[in-house]
Amino acid sequence: MAQFFVMPQASPTMTVGVVGKWLAPEGSALVSSQAIASVETDKATMEIEVFDKGVMLKHLATEGQEVPPGQPIAIIGLKADEDISALVAEYAAMMTSAAAPVAADAPVPAAAVATAAVAASASATASASTSTSASTAASAPPPAAASPAPAGEPGHSEATAWHGRTLDASFMEARPTFVSPSPRVMASPLARKLAEEAGVKLSRVRGSGPGGRIVAADVEAASVSGRGPARGVDSAARVTQMRKTIARRLTEVHQQVPVFYLTTSFDATAAVALKDAVARRAGKDGARISLNDVLVRCVAAALREVSAVNAQWAGDTIVQKGSVDVGVAVALPDGLITPVVRDADQKSIVEIGAEVRALAARAKEGKLLAEEYTGGSFTISNLGMFAIEQFTAILNPPEAAILAVGSAAQVPAVVNGVVVAQWRMSVTMTCDHRVIDGALGARFLQALRGYVENPGMLAVG
Repeated sequence: MAQFFVMPQASPTMTVGVVGKWLAPEGSALVSSQAIASVETDKATMEIEVFDKGVMLKHLATEGQEVPPGQPIAIIGLKADEDISALVAEYAAMMTSAAAPVAADAPVPAAAVATAAVAASASATASASTSTSASTAASAPPPAAASPAPAGEPGHSEATAWHGRTLDASFMEARPTFVSPSPRVMASPLARKLAEEAGVKLSRVRGSGPGGRIVAADVEAASVSGRGPARGVDSAARVTQMRKTIARRLTEVHQQVPVFYLTTSFDATAAVALKDAVARRAGKDGARISLNDVLVRCVAAALREVSAVNAQWAGDTIVQKGSVDVGVAVALPDGLITPVVRDADQKSIVEIGAEVRALAARAKEGKLLAEEYTGGSFTISNLGMFAIEQFTAILNPPEAAILAVGSAAQVPAVVNGVVVAQWRMSVTMTCDHRVIDGALGARFLQALRGYVENPGMLAVG
């Protein structure tokens, strides 16, 4: 029996997913655990799978369309010739009902009209046995006119029963999407001919004629001596779900959380020596660690020692974390994600290094599970590999602190009255003042200094 396939809740913070590419075309046979589409969420781009075998009967969402979790994106059945007219009609009715204007004289959004038209057309095609259905299909606008279905707002309490599921009615809220036509370039016929011969794009040429009209002299000036176009053209890229989430969360932190910063520097000579010793001991093909791996282990030990920092703000309560779970910021093309090393205080530096590299690799492939990047108690953000000496980081809520790590470099230092070359590293700790006071934050950095400058106190096997 045919049924809806809905957009899954791919992450705890996901409010909308974007259908990237359909991997299973309409009419194709499906097997268990087959990936049918790629979906972009607020955390990564991932593939969604079917649980059982069947047939992809119809795509309800188009590539590039935003769809909230729980809303149908396809119809899947057991046989290719199944009648899906009832499901298509149900989908069309739901979309039309949700897109209805709140006032009798209010205009219906263009997106709702287009979406309903597409569904109506599909319904007519599936049930072509009646002349009424055929007429509906003939008069419906083409599918290409459809606008992406918008995301619903979280927290809406009104619910609707849909194919045996209870769905949030706000999932169906329609908002029009407008596409601006390309601006017409004003140019004389001679200027157009010269531009075509010289390979100059008129959209990149600033016109000097009446009303900004491009004349032959403008084209000639743009192509003289191979200088190319006279000016650049702005471009716009769609904001990804990950970037939207980053923008929202960081704006909330910046506006709502009282923070302060503590900056200090450590003697990293012993930590660098430890890293090099592990590399030599491992040999060419053995386990390797970075200075950041050493720092993760040191932070974990300091969190266990000054446990009040290992906490989260939860409104009426402060949650004291029982485990030490350290997040490590990983840069992605579209933003940032923080895979979490669980129980970092109970692992060796070599184990931490291997785990961080495995998590980072899955993060860059968009394959992290939700439990691998949520629930951390402290985050480390390291820009030392880019030769950044010092910076401040924004909190990763609901954590109460984040450590921004600069590069380790050899600098002159005075030790017992003698100038020596010493590896030093600058760090800045951003603290949520609702959880951490100045003295508490300073005690934590003091403990961290002890482990960084004397890593022999750690279990490094």
